[in-house]
Amino acid sequence: MTSSMLSKKFILLALITLLLCNIAYAQETNYNGYIWRNDVEDNTNMPRNFRTSKSNFQKMSDKYDLDSNYIPSRKGLYELDISGSAQFSPKQFKSLIKYLKTQTDKDIYIIDLRQETHGFFNDNTAVSWYGLHDWGNIDKTTSEIIKDERQRLNAQIGKTIEIGNISSDKVISTDKIKVHSAMTEKDLVHKYGLNYVRITTTDHIWPKPEYIDQFIDLYRNLPPNAWLHFHCEAGAGRTTEFMAMYDILKNPDIPLKDILYRQYLIGGNYVAYTVDTNKSNNWKDIYYNQKATMIKKFYQYAKENHNNNYKISWSKWLQTH
Repeated sequence: MTSSMLSKKFILLALITLLLCNIAYAQETNYNGYIWRNDVEDNTNMPRNFRTSKSNFQKMSDKYDLDSNYIPSRKGLYELDISGSAQFSPKQFKSLIKYLKTQTDKDIYIIDLRQETHGFFNDNTAVSWYGLHDWGNIDKTTSEIIKDERQRLNAQIGKTIEIGNISSDKVISTDKIKVHSAMTEKDLVHKYGLNYVRITTTDHIWPKPEYIDQFIDLYRNLPPNAWLHFHCEAGAGRTTEFMAMYDILKNPDIPLKDILYRQYLIGGNYVAYTVDTNKSNNWKDIYYNQKATMIKKFYQYAKENHNNNYKISWSKWLQTH
């Protein structure tokens, strides 16, 4: 075989390799939903990872390598009047509201932090349209998500569809159901006469500035008799982030360490968790580190703007910080 032929063969192999790599990359970054996921069993339990700002501190695990001897202040925590959890089923929502009404006589606001399309089939099945990383709506606006969500849910009525049960290692088993009815979470919340707010934050990632602006506007315009219940899919990442931010907005005089520790200890996660990316190759690592940086910036923002009731938006403040 001549050197010219070897050269052409090498180039051909290189092109094939590049093509295969591009195909693999495209597949890896295709976040479109592909299956209706069963989010939670419909039972009368409280939703997973439920806690309130009045909850007792839990035992600290070694997951985040925190100071196990440090006891954070509870100053201002009890008075926050907030709670958090994972996604609920219709029966769990009924149990949740029943319990919250024993804790408060204030108006209850359900703060839905899920960007992903989700809702309920047949008044008993909590579902979401699942894709890679749970990022099926990552490039859509809130209005686009809400419009598509209702249309996608309603389009299943009268059909027999597969519902996926996705394990922690992403193995999927499916069941078939006949869809007789569909409703959004807003429909469910309004059915019980409660307030509903949607902030379409992306799973695993620190919220975009416009979503935090929306949250601060909500904070500034809340009536004094409000109880906020935050939830995302698992009740861990996004839920803890927003509960911590609410705590910061209310209590900027409390050290950030105390706020982050106490939001973790009542049953959330540790927002300022960092990972040495030289020792780990988990795709989430960069987002953990970003959250740790941004929650500190948010605390600085609150310290500087609390006295003017946060009239300067988070996005505008970020431009100079």
